[in-house]
Amino acid sequence: MKLKKLLLGMVAAGLGLGMMASAALAENLRVLAWDGYADPDWVKQFTDSTGIGVDVVFIGSDDEIWAKIKGSEGQDFDIFAVNTAQLQRYIKAGLVTPIDVAQLPNQKEVLPRFRDLPSVGGVTKDGNVYGIPFCFDSIGLIYDTDKVKSPPTSMKVLWDPQYKGKVLAYDNGEHNVSFTALTLGYADPFHLSGGQMASVKDKLVDLKRNVLSFYTTADEAQQIYKNNDVALIWANYGQQQVKALQNVGAHVAYVNPSEGALAWLDNWVISKGVRDKTAAEKWINFMISKKVGGELSQRTGFGNTVTQTGSAGANDKLIWLSDVEDPQKRSDLWNEVKATP
Repeated sequence: MKLKKLLLGMVAAGLGLGMMASAALAENLRVLAWDGYADPDWVKQFTDSTGIGVDVVFIGSDDEIWAKIKGSEGQDFDIFAVNTAQLQRYIKAGLVTPIDVAQLPNQKEVLPRFRDLPSVGGVTKDGNVYGIPFCFDSIGLIYDTDKVKSPPTSMKVLWDPQYKGKVLAYDNGEHNVSFTALTLGYADPFHLSGGQMASVKDKLVDLKRNVLSFYTTADEAQQIYKNNDVALIWANYGQQQVKALQNVGAHVAYVNPSEGALAWLDNWVISKGVRDKTAAEKWINFMISKKVGGELSQRTGFGNTVTQTGSAGANDKLIWLSDVEDPQKRSDLWNEVKATP
């Protein structure tokens, strides 16, 4: 009888420990992030310093983030990373929770352009902060320093006749319309009138006549560069693309144009279904530390919001990507440009 009671007690204790372990696991911070945004050593450092466990799920596209957050109405994750061009979509759908910036002491130490959050387009609404900028990259201009002796200052150099047949351009209608609109001096490159769109189309047709080839991936651009006489590259992949070229011995440098460089900006966002908002804010504060920011840029080539990098100088003008007036119209326009003899 005593043995039976002992065994029952051991089983009960075992179940209790199992339930405690499950409860502890259930309270782990659930993070949805791009590859490179939640490296194992950072996760370990965060857990060691806060006692908060972290479960990370990596994603590969904006559509995948939306599917996971919208599909569970924000209940499957506590925190996720999303860019400013997408964030308002989540805010309108009620899938995110306002962030208490007072709980983020490291926000006071970020670079000036990221400190005043209302001035960063897309991260606030109705006085609430929904996104904390974490990393970014500009979409600037790569030039071969052996072939372009004077560093260019404007994207207008892509149309310079002396570089005819020596230009690599990116095969994307949405971005090409936007950067060309900036080159033409349009204040809002994401929402164009019919007349402005027609002018952009004519300008892009002129650009096409200067272009050696269009690329879609950074690797493809690198191969074309290695096998051809290329002087200028419209760098859709920014500093990451520069770093890759320099790693294979290319003599290239990078500039952001004076008219403004398109740029993406990824933010940490707290979901509607967050279980422990304090833990989520501790994660954000840790990720915008100088240590993590510096290591992020070193590992990926992306700019971070805490330390200066080659992605943008203090005086560079960055135009954060936003939703556009009609994505299909831009796609159709780009196809017409490419089909022009």
